[in-house]
Amino acid sequence: MQLSRVFTPIKIGGVEIPNRIVRTAHGTHFATTHLTDDFIAYHEARARGGCGLTILEIASVHPSSVGSIRNFDDSIVTEYQKLVKVINPYGMKLFQQLHHGGAHFPGIDGLSWSASDVPGLYGSVPQPMGRREIDTIIEAFAAAAERCKRGGLDGVEIHGAHGYLFHQFLSTVTNKRTDEYGGTLENRMRFLMETMRAVRSRVGPDFVVGIRLSATEAPIGVDESDNHAIIRALEEEGLIDYVNVSLGDYYRIASMTATMETPSGYELPSSVPIAAASTLPRIVAGRFRTLEEAEEVIKNGDAEMVSIVRAQIADPDLVRKTVDGRVDEIRPCIGCNQGCIGGLYRGGKMGCLVNPAVGFETTLSEDLIAKATEPRRVFVVGGGPAGMEAARVAAKSGHNVVLFEASPNLGGTIRVAMKAPNMSSVGDIMYWLEREVYRLGVDVRLNSYVDAEDMRDQKPDVLIVATGATQRKDGVQTLTPWVRPKGVDLPHVYTSIELLTNPPKIWGKKALVLDDVGHLEAIAVIDTLMAQDMEVTLVTRHAMMTPYVDSTQRTIPAGERFSRGRFRLMVDSHLEEIEADACSVRHLRGVSPESVEADLVVLVTPNSANNELYMELRDELPDVRRIGDAASPRDIQAAIADGRRTGMAIR
Repeated sequence: MQLSRVFTPIKIGGVEIPNRIVRTAHGTHFATTHLTDDFIAYHEARARGGCGLTILEIASVHPSSVGSIRNFDDSIVTEYQKLVKVINPYGMKLFQQLHHGGAHFPGIDGLSWSASDVPGLYGSVPQPMGRREIDTIIEAFAAAAERCKRGGLDGVEIHGAHGYLFHQFLSTVTNKRTDEYGGTLENRMRFLMETMRAVRSRVGPDFVVGIRLSATEAPIGVDESDNHAIIRALEEEGLIDYVNVSLGDYYRIASMTATMETPSGYELPSSVPIAAASTLPRIVAGRFRTLEEAEEVIKNGDAEMVSIVRAQIADPDLVRKTVDGRVDEIRPCIGCNQGCIGGLYRGGKMGCLVNPAVGFETTLSEDLIAKATEPRRVFVVGGGPAGMEAARVAAKSGHNVVLFEASPNLGGTIRVAMKAPNMSSVGDIMYWLEREVYRLGVDVRLNSYVDAEDMRDQKPDVLIVATGATQRKDGVQTLTPWVRPKGVDLPHVYTSIELLTNPPKIWGKKALVLDDVGHLEAIAVIDTLMAQDMEVTLVTRHAMMTPYVDSTQRTIPAGERFSRGRFRLMVDSHLEEIEADACSVRHLRGVSPESVEADLVVLVTPNSANNELYMELRDELPDVRRIGDAASPRDIQAAIADGRRTGMAIR
C-alpha cells in the first residue's frame, strides 16, 4: 500500500506536524514528581524513530489530584525546557495532557474532589466541589497550560474523557448536582467550558489547545450526542484546535486499552461518529499496529491523525523502519498488556514484553548494541525467546553465533502458548525473532540435542544456556509445599503444555484447573477447555483470578468470555486429592473439603529449571551463562529481557 496520506504533514493551529502518527497520552510512571532522565530518554527514542506528535502522559494541575507528572508550580518549566531541547532536533512535536482525576485520583492529602459524592474506582468517596473548589481548578488548568507554553511545548490537551473530573461533571451517573453545574447538559458542561475559556485566555490564540473526549460504555452517561454538543460549543468559541476521541471510562476499563484478541480499530464505531462533529483535525485510537492501518483510517475520512502507542512502545523505530522499507524488521506489539499496562500495577512503571529497553533506553536500547572489536564464538543452547534474543543481539554485535535447538522448530514455550484460543498474536514475536536470527546470519541448528561432552569438544568462547524449564506434575502448591495431592499420577491429569500439545482424545464434560501461578497460562488453559464446551472450575490459592496478569485489562475480557459458558472460580483454595471423576478442594482457611466433579484435571504450577548443562560446565568452560527459564522459570517478558542483557554483555 502506498502511504501517501500518513506521511503528509498537517497543521494543528499554527503547529506543523511532520506526519500523521501520534502517540497519545499513556502512563509510563518514568516521571512522578519530576521529568526524569529515563522519561526523557524514552520519548527521545520515539522522536528519533520518526513519530510526528507525542502527547505527554497526564500532568496533574493541582494537589487535590495527583497522578504522574506534577504541573503545580513553576519548577516544571525548566524540566519541560530540558525535554524540548532533546526532542526538537528530531522534529517530533510535544503536547501535554492536563488532568484532574476527580473521584478516581485522590490528592496529596488523600481526599478526592468531584461533582457529587459518588464513590470513585478505588473506593474513595469524593467531596462535592463548591464554587471555591471549581474556581480553584479552573485557575489551576490555566496556570498549568501557561507553564507548558513557557516550557517550550507546542500545545496542551485537556482531558475531558475516561471518567475523570470533567467526565464526572458531564455524566448523569456521577453528577447529581442541582445548582448551575448540574441537571441539563448545558449546566453539566459549564465547568469544562469555563476551564477551556480560562486556558485559551491565558495561552492566547496562537498556542495549540485540544480536548480529549470519549463516550461511556455504561447504559447511561456521556453519550455520542453529548460529545457532539461539547465539540460544537468549543469550536464556536474558538477554544480548541483539534479533537482527540477515544472510548470508554472506568465502568469498563478494558475498553480503553484492549488486548490481543481485540481487532485493530475496535474504538472506531464509537469514536468516528463523535469525531465527525468536528471541523478541526481529529485523532482516533484503537490498537493500531502499522502505518498501513493508519493510512486506511485517513483514506476513509475517519480522522486526520491516528494514535499508535503500544506498537511504538514495542518498536520506537516503527515509523523510521517503514520509511526505509524495512517493515519486516519492525518488532511487533502482541497486545498482551503485560509490560505496558500491567507494569504500572505490578512494578510501578511501564515495561514491554517484547522490548526490554522500555524504561532502560540509556542502557538497553537497540541503538546501543555496539560492534565487537574482537568477535567471539558464541554458542546458544535453546531456541526459545531467551535463546533467540541472546543469539540475535550477539550476532548484531558481530559475534559468530551458533544456535542449537533440540526440537524441529524455534520458539520454545511461545510455540505452545499460541495454540490456545485468543493467544495466536503471541506468535508474532516468535516469528520476528526467528526472522531476525536468520537475517543476521546466526548458524541455526534444529533437531540438535547437545550435551556437556559436545560443548567440551567444541570449546566455545561463550556458552549461553537457554534450555528452558520442565513442568512439574507433582501438584505441590506454594502455600502448602509439604503436601503432595493424591492422584496426580492418574491418566486424566495433564499439565498445561500437555493439554495444548497432546490434547486428550476424549475431553470429557467437566474440568478442574489448578492455578498456583496466577498468570496468562491459566487463562489459556480455560479458553482451551471451554472451546470444547466443558464446564470448568478454576481452583487457585490467590484471592482473585490470575492476579499477575494486568488485572484491570486482561482478566476483564477473559472473565466476560468465561461467564458466557459454565465457569466457577474457587479462590483461596487448595487441591487436596484427585480421583477418577472428582477432586477434593479445601478452602485455605476452611475445615471441611468440598468434592468438585471433574473428569479432566489440568495443573498450572511453577516449573523446574532445566539447568543441568549449566551446572555441569560452569566451572569448566571460560564463560558459561544461563538465561530465561533455565536460570529461573518466569515468563516470556523476563526471558527476552535476559536474552537482551546477556547478548549485550558479551565482550
